[in-house]
Amino acid sequence: MSIRSLAKNLPADPDMPGWVLGWAVGRNAPWSFIDIYADKPVAEVEAERLGDGHTVKYGSHRLGTDDFMGGSEEPR
Repeated sequence: MSIRSLAKNLPADPDMPGWVLGWAVGRNAPWSFIDIYADKPVAEVEAERLGDGHTVKYGSHRLGTDDFMGGSEEPR
């Protein structure tokens, strides 16, 4: 059972309309975007549960797609 992200409740990315900021769970090779979360520890639990090279990165996600751009400045 995966953890629900509630992505629609995440803060909007001020630089990219239709995108939200949060902690994404995914894998680079092969590409796999699982979901985006408001809380880093929750995302880490999901990445651990999935295993197989899944990691957590902070960044911007376009809702309704698997588009994700990491490297955004993490919240303080």
